[in-house]
Amino acid sequence: MIHITRVIPGHRQVSVEWRPLSGVGAGAPTHRLEVKLRTAEWDSAHCVPLGPRRRTATVRGLLNQADYAFRVVALDAEGRHLGTSAERLATPGWAPGTVIDYLHRDDQALAEHGRYIGSPSIARLPDGRLVASHDLFGPGPQNYTRVFRSGDGGRTWRWLTDLEPAFWGKLFVHRGELYLLATRTEYGDLLLHRSPDGGATWEGPAVIAPGTYHKAPVPVIEHKGRLWTCVEVQIGTWPAGFQSVACSIPVEADLMEPRNWTISEPLAYDPAWLPEGWEVARKDQGYLEGNAVVAPDRRLLNILRYNTVPYANKAIVLEIAEDGRSQRFERVIDFPGGMTKFTITRHPETGVYWSLVNPVTIPDRPGMRSVLSLASSQDLLYWTLHGDILRDDSPWAVQYTGFQYVDWLFDGDDILAACRMGWNGAHNFHDANYLTFHRVRDFEKRAAVGP
Repeated sequence: MIHITRVIPGHRQVSVEWRPLSGVGAGAPTHRLEVKLRTAEWDSAHCVPLGPRRRTATVRGLLNQADYAFRVVALDAEGRHLGTSAERLATPGWAPGTVIDYLHRDDQALAEHGRYIGSPSIARLPDGRLVASHDLFGPGPQNYTRVFRSGDGGRTWRWLTDLEPAFWGKLFVHRGELYLLATRTEYGDLLLHRSPDGGATWEGPAVIAPGTYHKAPVPVIEHKGRLWTCVEVQIGTWPAGFQSVACSIPVEADLMEPRNWTISEPLAYDPAWLPEGWEVARKDQGYLEGNAVVAPDRRLLNILRYNTVPYANKAIVLEIAEDGRSQRFERVIDFPGGMTKFTITRHPETGVYWSLVNPVTIPDRPGMRSVLSLASSQDLLYWTLHGDILRDDSPWAVQYTGFQYVDWLFDGDDILAACRMGWNGAHNFHDANYLTFHRVRDFEKRAAVGP
């Protein structure tokens, strides 16, 4: 069967990318792209004939916000049918940024793996190419990750491969090689995959630590001769049942050898850390998705998303012991967007800490993700917002729009970001249908923050 690898909606158009048939004998097959309104019969489909070497096609002149069905048909030189792809769905419409991947809320082609796009991650290869990934969540085994690559700075993307088992993965490069740190499934073993060719093929996975781990695409950093990152272990229900864990390994060690890793003792959340005067049910308190980050005084900290419904905009700071075997609570800080996953990175030249965050601008909607803003700090304790990168103020935005789980990296004067986006027909803001790429140009001038 022909495998459609990407369906990318845009303004009044949809682009389709597919993997060719194999084992069809001599001669390259020709293809035909068929498109119809979702509710129509295939007999009425519009057919676009394509040459034998085509692997992508774009259909224009479609109606925005209308649901369409697509399929690709392969034909031999005599016009005989060789194969037909599974039906794919898309809703045309403008979307901010560059669409890397998309999954219609009712598309069944990948439903055995999941229905929604999660865990956006981005990394830069030594040759400058960009790699991005996301997993699929929802009904299903939740162990499937898709990988994409761009050779032109994020302007265009191509599908590379699908990888399993891998969930909640973070891409990172170490000593010239690409890795994906993930879990086996939702609350599963902590795994590490390695790619020798920039994401096209993968080795492993190595089981770094067996257990019921939770994680997100948070930073993997180098500090005092070791790589560090943070995860959680699930002891009970979310959020109260999540305990924080720091993971580290010597930079010169074989990352695929589990015995080289140090996994800290889990640190349970303590309700005594709740800010004074706040009334939050025990079941609504907890932390997760921590960022390993080096403080100005060279201590290693873990700054975590803090669930405090009905309040918002706080984060928890832990200190990681130098030997990596324990953590201790330090303080709660004001942090815009602390209710939602964030990535904190220190600029290598100025020393300023930056993050892309989801500040809560409507007090009675602490879980909102319809605003994405740029924030910075000189010391990790006091944070300043510098304006919005993405914002939706439509009446339905809080329910259906999510600019969330953004993973990002510095690129000279710019920030390059991958975003899990609920937009243009998403099931809801959380159950995202887009993976998008964004370039935030001249971010320091935009924020007017010096070293």
